[in-house]
Amino acid sequence: MDYRFKEVRDILELKQYEIAEPTKISRGSYANIESEISNVKLKYLLDYCNEFNFSLDYICKLTDIPCSDDIIKIKAIDKKVMAERLTTIEEENHKLAKDIAKELGISKSTYSGYKNPKLLNLMQTLMVKKLALQYNCSMDWIVGRSNQKER
Repeated sequence: MDYRFKEVRDILELKQYEIAEPTKISRGSYANIESEISNVKLKYLLDYCNEFNFSLDYICKLTDIPCSDDIIKIKAIDKKVMAERLTTIEEENHKLAKDIAKELGISKSTYSGYKNPKLLNLMQTLMVKKLALQYNCSMDWIVGRSNQKER
């Protein structure tokens, strides 16, 4: 997926265990994320970005700006806010849910699950990145860490 985990760790001059410990995962799990053997869960990416003060967009290489002033540290993704942002993307781009699902390579029911805050489905990091790239918006905005839609 192409992240900046290793680059950021080098900039911060930290060892893998020094990154893993405050983000509450094992060093081995972090090593797998850094080497892109494992997919990074959106919840972990959020925790990591909060802990080390980076934007999701920066870590996912959608911008070269490490963190903007409008980033809000949130403990968890508010699925209602995320659902509203997905609806905004649909409306502004005159797309139906089925069209966006097709672009993301997922079923309409999976996409609809992301839009239903009552369900436990949290969008995968890759899907959030694809949406941000496709519709030229910020991953931080999609998950509710920023009110600035543009990257």
